[in-house]
Amino acid sequence: MSGTSSVLRRVGMVEKLYTARQVLGIYNSVIVTATYTFLSQLEDASLYSIFCVAISRLLHQHPSLNCYFESETTFEPIFRRLDTIEIKDVLQVLDLEKGESLAQRLQFLHDQRWSVDRKPLWKLVVLKEPRVASDASIGSTLHIAFVYHHVIGDGLSGAAFHTSLLRELGNIEQTTQDLQEAPKAIDTPLSISLIEPIEKLTILPLSWPFLIRKVVNEYGPRWLVGAPSPLWAGLPVRSLDKCPFLSRTRIVTIGADRVERVLSESRKHSVTLTALLTAALVSSLAETLPEEPRFLGCTSYTLRRVTGTSMNHMVNQTSSFETSYPADFLDSIRKASNLAERVESLWEAAGYFHTRMQDEIARCPRDNLVGLLPYVSDHVKYYQKKIGKAREATFELSNLGVFKKNQESSTGNWVLKNMTFTQGAQPVGPAFAVNCVSVQGGPLTIALTWQDSVVNEDIIDALAHGLEDLPCLLQ
Repeated sequence: MSGTSSVLRRVGMVEKLYTARQVLGIYNSVIVTATYTFLSQLEDASLYSIFCVAISRLLHQHPSLNCYFESETTFEPIFRRLDTIEIKDVLQVLDLEKGESLAQRLQFLHDQRWSVDRKPLWKLVVLKEPRVASDASIGSTLHIAFVYHHVIGDGLSGAAFHTSLLRELGNIEQTTQDLQEAPKAIDTPLSISLIEPIEKLTILPLSWPFLIRKVVNEYGPRWLVGAPSPLWAGLPVRSLDKCPFLSRTRIVTIGADRVERVLSESRKHSVTLTALLTAALVSSLAETLPEEPRFLGCTSYTLRRVTGTSMNHMVNQTSSFETSYPADFLDSIRKASNLAERVESLWEAAGYFHTRMQDEIARCPRDNLVGLLPYVSDHVKYYQKKIGKAREATFELSNLGVFKKNQESSTGNWVLKNMTFTQGAQPVGPAFAVNCVSVQGGPLTIALTWQDSVVNEDIIDALAHGLEDLPCLLQ
């Protein structure tokens, strides 16, 4: 067991959403995975030693790696510093089995619940692809999965971690004297401080109309609020004994040349890639579920711009906004009868989302959903009351953007090929999640994740095919 010591700070209001989910067992991890070709051969012991050295250095760069939270069942959980970190808790070097896909292994990792009893809230899992040839010059393919609790980092934190890791891997390669026998434990820095939570870094003002509308919708009687508009969002929320926590993952990869085509077309139509991907999802849903009257998408975005926090830091400063796609909007998609009309409706859908996203960003931090969190008095009960009710969103989309290659990205034998961003099952969340990340000059990876049995797999197949066919559709 890792040793612990001083209190660092209280858990912030966004972070409490994830300590509450920990209590209920309804959210486990975020994983950002980098796939490398290592141009020479290394034994497991050497790999283990390299990553031990890298981890010891990263502890000094990212304070969140040195903490855990306690009093998870109280209203005021706190972060504490770990004195030491046992290597077995944070590092595994494993082989992918023959015929096993990365998606299958990520599903397994997402289903592992954290033991937060004085243990780190992250681990590094190095997955080695089976050798396909005996030629030593071919090198090895390694998937380096950074698995972490959402309480210590948002999606961008995973990218920040990999940026630091890549730099250190290159440095270690040039310093062979560092490759000693791997230690069993590493002492953490004696003096660390966590970045303050969002509410200490910025003000999130709420207008009265916004606040009243949200409060009435949440707590108002049916005669006042009215019946909610019908919404397709998979099966209702069920308790874990009726619908076990079992993550499903489908990964779609769009090659570099096709990514450039998609980006070029997006620029021509003055929309972002996020807007186009959202439009592709909504269009596929409309066609696959022709009788459904409405979909609702939830889009994540960072608040770092308003808090002044660097993209290179590990924090959780995520917010989101909702976009509704009502029946009349979906009808315009479904009426498309030929390729030209399908493409036109796709760009109309992208523009519809893009305008709303720009309005949200321009308004931020005013009338932000995170600003409502002080009105949640009990985060555990907040989630418990959702059991047995319809899900509130069809999908959630989070796009990390481009992992930029620079001088450090091609240091020595480490060649970065692609990135993958995934979440596990969300028993009280949307029907499915879509997580995107690309590598500069490389592929775009889109991961579809859902809780087993919540969404029919035929629907996921249709969504995946719609995303895969997007570049061809835009030719």
